[in-house]
Amino acid sequence: MSLRLFPALALLFTCPLLLQAQRPSRSGVGFMGGPQVATWQCAGAKFRPVPGFVLGFYAPIWVGNRVEIQPDLLLSLQGMAKDLPDGGRTTVNSLSAVMPVSLKFFINRSINIQAGVQGGYLLFARSNEEQDVSNELNTLDMGANIGAGIGTSYGLDITLRYYNGLMNTLRDDNTLFPANRTLQLTVGHRFSQFSNHRRRR
Repeated sequence: MSLRLFPALALLFTCPLLLQAQRPSRSGVGFMGGPQVATWQCAGAKFRPVPGFVLGFYAPIWVGNRVEIQPDLLLSLQGMAKDLPDGGRTTVNSLSAVMPVSLKFFINRSINIQAGVQGGYLLFARSNEEQDVSNELNTLDMGANIGAGIGTSYGLDITLRYYNGLMNTLRDDNTLFPANRTLQLTVGHRFSQFSNHRRRR
């Protein structure tokens, strides 16, 4: 798994450098993280949300005309809970490496709306009984993001983002087809900004 992450990580850090050579911009690399609420959703069963978090790097790329493209490389703790007929509850917590790519449009100098796609790779999953259930879940995930945020010229980014998974989370399932859902609130800081020469209009 670590070998598969190296190309994505290299791309995450080199893209802003390539753009900086072409034009002055507010492109940069930052560290982001925050809490999220996660669950599964499907028509045939009711799942409850569980708390989680996201943590990792992001690389906003300013392309002008109030538009920014932002790839992230994050660790995401997510999962679901389900009430049982006997009154108990089963819980699954999973850790995935996820890579969202968002297109951000700035309404003014700070506030933006955004949408994009996200791919994920399952690292491990455990139940509330401390059992490894990774082999019961699909390794790959894919879906779409929508959200809104605040980005300042000082490198601070605050984002509220909703993820809607489009793939079945269960490996051997032909009836339920549950998909991942997350709602996250993140705070990021661009610890490296490559240029501040261009101002948003």
